[in-house]
Amino acid sequence: MKQNENLDEFDGPIDVTPTYLDIGYRGYSWRVIVRADQELRMLKNLSNPTDEAKSLRLSLINRHVRGSMHHSLIHAVHTRHPSSSLVSRLAHRWVSAHMLSDMIPQEAIELIVAKIYTDPHERATSKMQSLDVPPSTVAAGFFRFLQVLSTHDWANEPLIVDPQSHITANDRGLIMAQFNSIRDPDLNKGPAMYIISPADYDGVEEMTGSKVVGEDGSAEAVDPAGALERVWSPTYTSKFPERVVLHRASALAKCSLDHLTSCIVNGSSESSWVAAFQESSTSLTSYSALLRVDNAFVTDTGCSSTNADSVVGATAKQDSNGEVTSPFQRSLLKRYSGPKDLRKKMYKNLVLEKGTLHEWNPVKSLISRLRSKYGEYAVFFYNEFSPDIIAMIWRPAAFVPKAFSAMMSEYQSPVLKVWKDDSLVITNTDDLMSEIGYAGRDILSDIKVLDDKKPDPSSTEGKRQKQKK
Repeated sequence: MKQNENLDEFDGPIDVTPTYLDIGYRGYSWRVIVRADQELRMLKNLSNPTDEAKSLRLSLINRHVRGSMHHSLIHAVHTRHPSSSLVSRLAHRWVSAHMLSDMIPQEAIELIVAKIYTDPHERATSKMQSLDVPPSTVAAGFFRFLQVLSTHDWANEPLIVDPQSHITANDRGLIMAQFNSIRDPDLNKGPAMYIISPADYDGVEEMTGSKVVGEDGSAEAVDPAGALERVWSPTYTSKFPERVVLHRASALAKCSLDHLTSCIVNGSSESSWVAAFQESSTSLTSYSALLRVDNAFVTDTGCSSTNADSVVGATAKQDSNGEVTSPFQRSLLKRYSGPKDLRKKMYKNLVLEKGTLHEWNPVKSLISRLRSKYGEYAVFFYNEFSPDIIAMIWRPAAFVPKAFSAMMSEYQSPVLKVWKDDSLVITNTDDLMSEIGYAGRDILSDIKVLDDKKPDPSSTEGKRQKQKK
């Protein structure tokens, strides 16, 4: 956007918040964020900062300092390796197609792609052949992404991404020592996906002396005095993904890699590769419940996890002008048009006022509410590009019988058959599903429960008889 552009190009409302500005331009919604350098300096100089001030300072550092450094790192990789940007988009589409949206951060996907393009150690230790050079095609890069996601030992080893060799040998030793101190003998503590990039150290807001922004580019010349005591910790994967999500993503990556490899070896048809970007009927039955979203809230059905529009080649669809369009073009057109109920009817003799609707994401808002209120009972999955289905998996820990407490009696029901010690109540899935259905009453069209977590009467009766004996 240029200052000398026609002001008529700016349409829709202008939403101003304490942290960003939303404006409409040529039918698209743009978010402007002002870098908070003065706020960072002020918060740093506080002699006795409160917990709120510490949290605000950390969030500003992550957004304005580490965020810009991450952008510079990824931009450099995309400039040096043009196919890497397409691999990142394809990997993001794969993650969403398997209903893992908002569970694996986009920055983590970009860092994994940067790893396979720039780290010779990763290529040297790979099991694939001819990996002494970075991938030169999108297909090769995507295969490598699936391989790293499925084969990397996330429980025992951090993934260090250092495209420009800013992390010294001493820093790598610190990263490994701090990683091992976080993990317990059962390997259940700390972030499940432990990804470290050059910006993931304490004191990164001290832009003078930072190894990443040093003028001469040499790590030794710009390394601060306290490098020996530097603390490294993941920024983008500190909370997400959860272990259950990472295990599922790794298993899906292995299945997709095996399927695509089989398609290449056996010379399968062009449409067979689409299965790697879809959830099969068998996969859907592995969930505990499926929530069907009303079609009015699904803008782009071509990116569906169950029935995606991936027709390419000679049989591709044509637009109104008779031109062949790709799935990507068709998706962009659908997203630009928006939901049918919100589209403006344009006539030749009627010019309607332009307008852009900011942040109209009802399904994403519903997912946020469900995860916030019911996240301790279930894990929620959805596809951000085509959210026609919201899937749930019950957390096993939420269905362990426990002692009764009037303060914690919400969504609980009595254990009817077998009592052990003071375990008198258990989570009531009927109440939970009723509450979830009410929360999404304006968005959901159907709910199908595949696993209600209720005890099997026959097995319960058998245990009771054994206890009598």
